[in-house]
Amino acid sequence: MTSKINTFSTILLSLICHCVFSQTIINTENMMRELDEKMSYSMGFKGDFNFGNIDLIQFSTAHQFAQSVDRSLFRLLLNYDYIEESNQTISSDFTGQFRYNYKIQKNSIFGFLQAQNLKSLRMNHRFTSGGGYRHNLWSKDSDYLDLSAGLFFEDELYDKDLVTQIQVYNWRYSFSSFSKYSFTENTFINLSVYYQIKTTNSEDYRLFVQPRLYYILPKFDIFLDLTYRFHSTPYIMLYRRDTSLELGVEFQLK
Repeated sequence: MTSKINTFSTILLSLICHCVFSQTIINTENMMRELDEKMSYSMGFKGDFNFGNIDLIQFSTAHQFAQSVDRSLFRLLLNYDYIEESNQTISSDFTGQFRYNYKIQKNSIFGFLQAQNLKSLRMNHRFTSGGGYRHNLWSKDSDYLDLSAGLFFEDELYDKDLVTQIQVYNWRYSFSSFSKYSFTENTFINLSVYYQIKTTNSEDYRLFVQPRLYYILPKFDIFLDLTYRFHSTPYIMLYRRDTSLELGVEFQLK
């Protein structure tokens, strides 16, 4: 194979502030730093295992396969989250997304297909498809500020085969911003913001904010990741917001 394949392994040490598993918005930009090569593979993993007075198994893994061909960028993203406490499965959540970007200088047109099942949210499935346009407002060296706007369709099913079963079909507008700013040669921050609003009801919206602070060392990178999610009108009895804080180590094998 003539294309260089880069492998990135991420070990995450999780510090959870408050989590209610509102995982419907997935940030596809936090694994975008190293896609200059024709082909790349990146992987992230975090886990927590306790036995004795507390029997807890918790782990999650994320994978991204990316292929660049001329102006086209193809990405396949796969995530899996699992939590078991006292032999009871609390979460067994899978997410898969195929994403395509067509580059127009520093800008791009994009489309995506996504599938999820979220046991922790009592969501049997969530299928989304859509597209949009991403525009670069400012760039200097490796720093940048991008804005994007798009439209997507979502199909969500909760509590299948129960009296409380709920089927939801929505069209949503999507507005996002992505930025990177370097403080020093070895320290920078990435910020991703997603705002998704139902086309027929402006009071039904979802918000996702994720700043990620990096410190680069010769052999690996250290990052601190804060994630905030909010849904104004949950379709079943759930909290409207959740927040998580993660400390991670990322290293590259060539």
